[in-house]
Amino acid sequence: MGIPEAQLKAKLLIDPPNELRFRGPFTKPVINTLQLTNPSDNDILFKIKTTAPKRYCVRPNFGCVKGHETTSVEICLQQFNFDPFEKNKHKFMVQSVVCPLIEDEPIGYFDIWKELPPENFMDAKLKCVFEMPNEDEDEQPSAAVKVVKNETSASPPQVKNEEKQIPSMDNLDRSEYSVTKELRELREENSKLRKENINVKEQVLRLRSIIPKQSDMEFYNPARAEKQIPMFFIAITIAAVIFGILFGKFLL
Repeated sequence: MGIPEAQLKAKLLIDPPNELRFRGPFTKPVINTLQLTNPSDNDILFKIKTTAPKRYCVRPNFGCVKGHETTSVEICLQQFNFDPFEKNKHKFMVQSVVCPLIEDEPIGYFDIWKELPPENFMDAKLKCVFEMPNEDEDEQPSAAVKVVKNETSASPPQVKNEEKQIPSMDNLDRSEYSVTKELRELREENSKLRKENINVKEQVLRLRSIIPKQSDMEFYNPARAEKQIPMFFIAITIAAVIFGILFGKFLL
């Protein structure tokens, strides 16, 4: 099925054209009306989408606008806790396309949205704006003035209390200074003791390494070995003399 040129140029006149304004307070649902006007002779189908479907109720959200007629769409904003500092990013989009005819009978709405590619739809986007009534805006300055008055009336006794507490704060500062000074001295003494302990350990290790070497040197002393060799020969000669005397007496 060929796509007529009229479908590519489908356009609805939307009122309001750019923004949907919802006026608070938002403690109950707020309804806004969207007007869709068909300036052409052909029937135009429309469908409405939103970025926050859980926050809005749209009736009807799709339909057909006949040539040179207008259709009203009610958009209901559900109640919520309004925060003036929160950025509102809610948007609506109105899609429209010329309703094609086959054998002088219109095709079903749902079939057209499925069969035609998205490039054939005319899109119009609207952003949502939340407004609070002027009464609340007038009450806010008065409340602010009351708060300022209460703060100014309560400020003098606070100043007196602070003046009374000044000497005690000085005493606390002095005591803290003395404590910090003592801590510094203790830390310095502790560092000195650690250094001395390390030096003592090093000296002990040096002595332990020197003592075994001296004993080994004494064990292998050549002078002592030279002294032991003559004593051995002297003992042999004495034994030989005694043996000779005894042997001579035996012969006699």
